[in-house]
Amino acid sequence: MAWAGRLRELLSMPGFRALYAARLTSQTADGIFQACLLSYVLFSPERAASPGALAASLAIVVLPFSVIGPFAGIVLDRVSRQRVLVFCSLARAGFLVILVILIAAGHTGADFYATALAIVSVNRFVLAALSAGLPMVVGVDRLIGANALSVTSGTVVALLGGGLGTGLRSLTGGEDGAVALVAALAGLAYLGAAVTAARLAHRTMFGPERIIGWVGVTAQFRQVLVDLADGAKVVWRTGPARRALAALTASRAAYGLVLVMLILLYRNYFTGPDGGLGGLAVVVGASGVGTVTAAVVTPRVTARMPKARWIMIVLVGGGLAEIALGLPFSSPLCVVAGLLLGFSAQASKICVDTVVQEDVPDAYRGRAFSLYDLLFNVAFVAAAALAAFVVPANGHSAPNVIAAGVGYLLAGVLYYRAARQHAGDMTVRAVGAPRPSAAPEPPAAAPAGSAAAGG
Repeated sequence: MAWAGRLRELLSMPGFRALYAARLTSQTADGIFQACLLSYVLFSPERAASPGALAASLAIVVLPFSVIGPFAGIVLDRVSRQRVLVFCSLARAGFLVILVILIAAGHTGADFYATALAIVSVNRFVLAALSAGLPMVVGVDRLIGANALSVTSGTVVALLGGGLGTGLRSLTGGEDGAVALVAALAGLAYLGAAVTAARLAHRTMFGPERIIGWVGVTAQFRQVLVDLADGAKVVWRTGPARRALAALTASRAAYGLVLVMLILLYRNYFTGPDGGLGGLAVVVGASGVGTVTAAVVTPRVTARMPKARWIMIVLVGGGLAEIALGLPFSSPLCVVAGLLLGFSAQASKICVDTVVQEDVPDAYRGRAFSLYDLLFNVAFVAAAALAAFVVPANGHSAPNVIAAGVGYLLAGVLYYRAARQHAGDMTVRAVGAPRPSAAPEPPAAAPAGSAAAGG
């Protein structure tokens, strides 16, 4: 089987195996932590979950570290990414100790959200380090397969971790003490992630290739802004990466609308065995099946068609699925929609990750993925805030379903049109003879990697 052969090739590489193990342990811990957070804040019988409260919770947890996120790229381009994985996992384990105490005491105030914010903020460094380090351990020709395996496996183990946390909470009664036990398990999992990264990889294995020196604190802060602006300029001038990030950001906003609606539907609309945290867990599980399927299918498909066409197909398919399966407001259909949207999200992300890794030079890659996170999370929170005004407390909102579906459709169609236009322009330039009097293009007009195919 060709796919199994490619998998064996990847796992035969020591560097990839080390990065892969670090991802699996870290994202398993993430899943357990997210289950803890979700059950404590949104599905506790003592706590209501209105659209406004849900949007505020997402904003508190997501938006501030999106501002911090770009600074992670500056660190990842200056220090050992392996050391980042080790020390960030240790920091998350320490914060989990505080969170266990707060949950056991029933706190949901600023101290609770500040601690949760710290854990998720540190996580940005880890995920960006994992993405930025991948091209250091596999060749460019294997990047799409490596992304398919590592990113998808990370999503799957996060779902498994979430299922483990949810199951443990249910078995132990579902009260605050049970959630505190789940938080303690997440802390132990983060300790395991730190040990894995420390034992399996040496400090230079994941890059960066060249260490950039540090400056004074004030100058360093200014340099962060300058470096981020330079990274944004490189991404903007790199057409394939720019278009791919724009399309995926739009689809992330559509997903924000869907997620807020789904949580409210399973919290307040669906009843019986179809409702509650258990019903939502089935949707999440179906999304995981779609994620795994996308990992198997995407490398095969993109070996036969351009990545731009596949991105368009899966985004348009996701939009059609959301409208057709979401409007009946049926729990079984939501499960099917979850599977298809999981497939769409993972298939498009695998391709976009690969486009960014192929086209952005290593010196800017950490900053590019931090910008990637910033765009993702700002779009997600903005859409969640919009949903708070549109979606009623029970989650039943046809306009929200249609808006999310149209968002997916437009992201896919507009991206493909722009990519086709770029490909046509490049073809004309390649085959057209320049006029004798034409001035040559200045070297700075096209940074390295900007003409890579597949965007």
